[in-house]
Amino acid sequence: MFVSEKIVFIQLQKTGCTHIAKLLSNLLEGRHIGKHNRATPELFTNQRSFLGSIRDPWEWYVSLWAYGCDKKGRIYQRVTKRKGDLRGREWSNNPLDAAYSLLNDFSRNTDRWKRSYSDVNDASGFRDWLYMIHDKSYWNDFGEGYGSCPTTKFAGLLTYRYLKLFCRDNFNHILSFSDLKEFEKSNCYIDHFIRNENLEEDLVRALNLCGINISETQKNTIYYSSKTNTSSKKNKISYYYDNEMINLVNDRERFIIDKFVYTSPTA
Repeated sequence: MFVSEKIVFIQLQKTGCTHIAKLLSNLLEGRHIGKHNRATPELFTNQRSFLGSIRDPWEWYVSLWAYGCDKKGRIYQRVTKRKGDLRGREWSNNPLDAAYSLLNDFSRNTDRWKRSYSDVNDASGFRDWLYMIHDKSYWNDFGEGYGSCPTTKFAGLLTYRYLKLFCRDNFNHILSFSDLKEFEKSNCYIDHFIRNENLEEDLVRALNLCGINISETQKNTIYYSSKTNTSSKKNKISYYYDNEMINLVNDRERFIIDKFVYTSPTA
C-alpha cells in the first residue's frame, strides 16, 4: 500500500495497482508499506481518505492468467511449484497455510496447470485455467485461504480478494450472497475507487475529492506515463472467452459486476 498524510492506497492485484502506486509516489510525499495488504488500525487516523482500484472481472481473469503465462505472480508460482519444495511458501507469514499447501502438493495436478499457462495466445489454455480456478477441486492449490472460506461457494477469486483487502472485518461467516452485500456495505472502508478502465480520470478525480490539488504538469504525468507490470497478452478479451466462460465469470463475480456496473464481453 501507499501511505501519505492525506491518503492511503490499497493495492488489489491486477487492477493497475502497481502503476497507481508509482504515480502517487511521484506526486505525493509518502511511503510504500508492503503491497497487497490491508490497512492497519493506526492508519484510520488523521482523517485520511482510502483509495482502492478495481477492474472488469472478465479482463481481470485474463490479466491474471496472462501474467502467469509470463511465469510471474503468486498463483503461478504456487500451482506450478515442484512437489515437496519448501521454498517460497511464506512460512513466516502464515505457517499453517504453508504447511497445508505443502501437503496439498502431493495431490496437485501441476502438469495441467503448466499446460494451461503454456501459451498466452491459446484461448483454450485460458479456458481450462479459468475452469480450474472456479472448480473447488483445485481451490486449495493456490492457497490464500480461498479453499476453506464458505464465501467461495458463491463468490469468485476477485470478490474474495476484494473483501479481504477492502473490508475491515473477517468474512468467513458469510453464507449467502445477500449477506455478502450487507457485510460489504457495512465494512468496506474505501472512500474512492479507481477503475482500471478509466484509471487516469478516476485517479485525478479521487485526488481532487481528497483535497489534493495537482498541477497541469502533474496531470500530464498521470495521463502520459507508461503502464507498469503488464503482461505479454496482445489479443482482445473477447478472443479468450466463449459463452460458457462468460457466464461462469458472470455468476461467480456477480457482486463486483453489480456494484460497479460492468458489462460482459461478446463471445
